[in-house]
Amino acid sequence: MRVLLVAPSSTARLHTLVPLAWALRSAGHDVKIAGRPAFVEDILRTGCVAVELEDGDAALTESAALVEFAQLWRPAAVISNASAGIAAARAVDAKAVRVLGPADELDASADLTLDVVPPSLRESPGQPLRHVPYFGPVEVPTWLRRKARRARILLSLTDPSWYEPVFHALSDVDAEIVCGADLPAGLELPQKLKLVDAAPPAAVLPTCAAVVHDGDETLALAAVAYGLPQLSLTESAFGTRVTAAGAGLSGTAEGISRLTGEALRAGASALRAEMAALPAPRVVAAALAG
Repeated sequence: MRVLLVAPSSTARLHTLVPLAWALRSAGHDVKIAGRPAFVEDILRTGCVAVELEDGDAALTESAALVEFAQLWRPAAVISNASAGIAAARAVDAKAVRVLGPADELDASADLTLDVVPPSLRESPGQPLRHVPYFGPVEVPTWLRRKARRARILLSLTDPSWYEPVFHALSDVDAEIVCGADLPAGLELPQKLKLVDAAPPAAVLPTCAAVVHDGDETLALAAVAYGLPQLSLTESAFGTRVTAAGAGLSGTAEGISRLTGEALRAGASALRAEMAALPAPRVVAAALAG
């Protein structure tokens, strides 16, 4: 079976598609991933075959080049988290499959909607697909080859203004805080902070007891998959649902001292069990080919 995956120029959205793409390839199907020229290298780093689309639409919301390639290649299914994928599927009478991430809502225009978010964290879920966290190629850093002496918390921030309030809140935390070394100048660093050149989530998360982020939904969903309590420093719909499920906190740096408590660990473990019970990519791949 020929399967065309369509990735908008978003690394996070591409990575959501990769486990299903690998499952389809492993089952013997012919799989290609289409994207913009500037995004081709990102696609190639997944180990998949890339199709370069050149028709000037950077957002990949409508793509004449995508339709043209679909008409040439004639895939049996078009899997996408971009609306252009559904249009391409309709043009060649292929099955239109939409994959939803944490920020997406149910899409009634698709023939099949797959949802990597556990049903308890989604008001209107699609057909479940187990989320397999993927962050691209990574190397396990040397510092991770030694066992941590205390519970480890990954601190991953995109907004530098959060460092100061987080560092202030660390005085009540009995844990090793791992953080990338690229910090704003002039900060007073707490002793329990471990600065590292790189803290790739795929390597670090399995060794952690909790995660602190500022609204990164990719990292938030990965934390759910690993059964880790999480603190989201900014409010988001997904973060609110994680908090309501008893697996996290949101909105204030002061919550970091509660992350390793028994209640949050139990809530996070329950979400991990729910996610682990969802159909694996290979199961969904087999159903798509059926």
